[in-house]
Amino acid sequence: MAKGLSVTTVSIANGATTSTAFTLPANKRLVAIQTPSALTSTAITFEQSSDDGVTYQPVYNESSAYSITTSTSRYHRVNGEVFDGVRIVRLVGGSTEGGARTITLLYGEA
Repeated sequence: MAKGLSVTTVSIANGATTSTAFTLPANKRLVAIQTPSALTSTAITFEQSSDDGVTYQPVYNESSAYSITTSTSRYHRVNGEVFDGVRIVRLVGGSTEGGARTITLLYGEA
């Protein structure tokens, strides 16, 4: 498990699928997400940017996009190694959200 755990949030707007971006501090990686009590999406994938948020690419684990099957009020540990080297991250829901959503991100030392 990661040391020095920190917490932040990202938001997905009503009618959207993609969250606001979060810049991971140096030597930190994503280790978990917590979903809110209301969530339309049942799957979440991740995108990363290496050019200060100008363009984004899907985060892959081996040959497929890294994905989490989810529901409401869940705590999901993520494979932190997948996020090694990722600086800016955003979440992409599998469905258009039926309301504004706030998702909690936990990150720690790589």
